[in-house]
Amino acid sequence: MAEIVNMPRLSDTMEEGVVAAWLKNVGDKIEEGDILAEIETDKATMEFESFQSGVLLHIGVQEGETAPVDQLLCIIGEEGEDISGLLNGDTSDASKDEAPTNEESKESKDSSSVESTSGNELPEGVIIINMPRLSDTMEEGTVASWLKAEGDAVEEGDILAEIETDKATMEFESFNAGTLLKIGIQEGETAKVDALLAIIGPAGTDISGIDMEQVQMRQLLKKKRKKRLRKKRKKKLQRHQRLQHLLQVPTQIQIQIQVQIHQEEFLLLH
Repeated sequence: MAEIVNMPRLSDTMEEGVVAAWLKNVGDKIEEGDILAEIETDKATMEFESFQSGVLLHIGVQEGETAPVDQLLCIIGEEGEDISGLLNGDTSDASKDEAPTNEESKESKDSSSVESTSGNELPEGVIIINMPRLSDTMEEGTVASWLKAEGDAVEEGDILAEIETDKATMEFESFNAGTLLKIGIQEGETAKVDALLAIIGPAGTDISGIDMEQVQMRQLLKKKRKKRLRKKRKKKLQRHQRLQHLLQVPTQIQIQIQVQIHQEEFLLLH
């Protein structure tokens, strides 16, 4: 059965990625662990490996193109498998009303409530690192081991921890430099994607007064708002593309008629 592979979140701050290079072509056989593509994040260019075996049936983001996290990157399945339903399945709701739902209204109110509480902002230079989504199907991860301890200096590119996903154990590198101020998930513990994994900042920064729940709530609400905006932009683009297609249909018919007329004239002359 064909599986959709979405643009992965390869860093805790990544919102979109650029496909620097595809290492597989449509029709190529894929083995679990094969490198599919090189993806540029907001921090670095990283290899993205496949967690499925099969045949690369479709490439959704071409080399050099940018796409938001969770957008269709490619489809892997069995050779000759019909994937038209997967390609068209996300357009069926494009004409639905985009008015805010009750859930969106509630999230907006929650956001205002969280942001209006005590000005509990992060100290300058402090960065929250959440449990990353290291595969498109990952919902939670287990910290297999920490390669840094609290108080250790961290350079950009250092491996912070080894994290077990639903597919494999992967090294998670830091995209920030500073000091590891706090470890939020201990070795052997499992946590949902986006749960607080660690805090990095300037050495000696006091983070004891930070309300981590409020900070994470703000981050999650911002991510949800960005996701909704991306979804709306995608729907608008899909509607525009369908409209362009409809506008082109008469032109295509006219061209076919003209070709037919020319063919008939040619036959009459000869």
